[in-house]
Amino acid sequence: MKIGIFGGSFDPPHIGHMMACLYVLTTTDIQKIWLLPSYRHPFNKNMSSYEMRVKMCEISSTIFGDKVEVKRFEEELAQNNNGPIYTIDVLRFIRDKFRDYTFYLVIGSDILNEIERWKEYNKIEDYAKILILIRRGVDPAEDYKAILPDISSTLIRENIQKGIPITGLVCKNVIKFIEENELYK
Repeated sequence: MKIGIFGGSFDPPHIGHMMACLYVLTTTDIQKIWLLPSYRHPFNKNMSSYEMRVKMCEISSTIFGDKVEVKRFEEELAQNNNGPIYTIDVLRFIRDKFRDYTFYLVIGSDILNEIERWKEYNKIEDYAKILILIRRGVDPAEDYKAILPDISSTLIRENIQKGIPITGLVCKNVIKFIEENELYK
C-alpha cells in the first residue's frame, strides 16, 4: 500500500491542508493519507493542546472517509522520549511498524526553506519519497504552478484574535469546534 505521511502542527487544520489531501489522493497513486499532528514541535513552536489538534484533524478529515486517517505516532514516540519529536524519528518508527508499505512524505513548498534545519534531513528519502506541493505566495516565480492557496494556521489564529471571520479558511465543523472550545482567543 502507498501511504502519504502528512505531518504538521495543524493548529488549526485548514482548508489548504484538506486541499492537499484531495490533490494527493486524486492525482497520485497514493492510496491513503495519514495525518500526523505534532506532539512536541522540534522548534519549540507554541501550540494548542495535542488532544484539541487531533480532534480538529479528525473533524476535518471525515469528508475523506477511510482515505485519510489521523495517526498518533508522535504521541507513541513521546512515551520514551522527553525531547522534541523529529520527522526522521517518526519515519523510522513508521517504517519499522509497516515494512510492507511505501511511504511518501507530503510537504508544502513553504517547508523547503527550513528543511536543512531538520534532524538528518538528508536521510529522509531512505524512509519515504518526498512529495512537494507548491503553495501560492512562497515563491512568486512558482505561483503559476501552485496547487495550495496561501492560507496558514497563523493567519487563522490571528484572524480569530482580531474577531475577523474565518469562514472559507477552515472546515465549518472545525469552526464550530474552535468556537465551542474558545480556542485562539
